[in-house]
Amino acid sequence: MKKIIKTSCIVIGAFASTQAIATQLVYEPINPSFGGNPMNGSYLLQKAQSQNAHRPDTNQRSFVQRFQEQLERNIINSLTRRIADGDLVEGIYDTGEYTVEVTGQADGSVLVYITNNATGEVTIITMPGWGG
Repeated sequence: MKKIIKTSCIVIGAFASTQAIATQLVYEPINPSFGGNPMNGSYLLQKAQSQNAHRPDTNQRSFVQRFQEQLERNIINSLTRRIADGDLVEGIYDTGEYTVEVTGQADGSVLVYITNNATGEVTIITMPGWGG
């Protein structure tokens, strides 16, 4: 019985002493952007670049395609500015991908129908009249 108590005291004492020498864990960042060693920067960048699966689009648009896109943007921009300024320009405008129809209403409001030529989807925008 005394031997069991003596052994238990030794085991408990051993566990108690190991807890006394334990220290707190300290976080040390690796990335130099977050306070880590600056020498890790090029290594981490090289690893990130080697894992990057994104490749830039190599399909270059022709001059005609870029010119057409710029014309479409200018038509839409001009039409939007005129409607917003209150200069109603009724009509149907075809930009290639979309058909825009602008109509004025009796109460002074403006209806803009935007039709996607590829899918047939129609979006209707109603702008209230100005000062009417």
